[in-house]
Amino acid sequence: MELKDGSSVFIDTAPIIYFIEENPSYSPIVSNLFGKATEGSIEVYTSVISVIEVLTKPYKMSRTELVKSYKDFLYQSKGLSVVNINSNIAELTSKIRAKYGFRTPDAIQLAVYEYIKCDLFITNDTQLKKYDENKVIVLSEKN
Repeated sequence: MELKDGSSVFIDTAPIIYFIEENPSYSPIVSNLFGKATEGSIEVYTSVISVIEVLTKPYKMSRTELVKSYKDFLYQSKGLSVVNINSNIAELTSKIRAKYGFRTPDAIQLAVYEYIKCDLFITNDTQLKKYDENKVIVLSEKN
């Protein structure tokens, strides 16, 4: 996956999990992505939906060290911003749900991506590709 300097990229939940939990299939590509964010050559965004999704299982399993790793990464990483939901994003979410039929969390992720005008949306959810074949990048298609 070629990322131009100055690009803004929205990251769905799965790539964050792959990075933190060092998934052998996807760790190299997401490490490169987050490395570019740390260097300042790209900007990476995610939403509070990703926070909810990545923390649920570690909380359920009482894995406090993993909770801390996720929180440190999400809130303290250079070049990574977590975007909150506002009324404009909520309305855009409803339009996306109405048009594509995505589940609410997926529609919120796409609405944030649109609202902040990112260049690419990176996920591993193949169904989201129908939103925009040119700008939704599915990691399993890049390996």
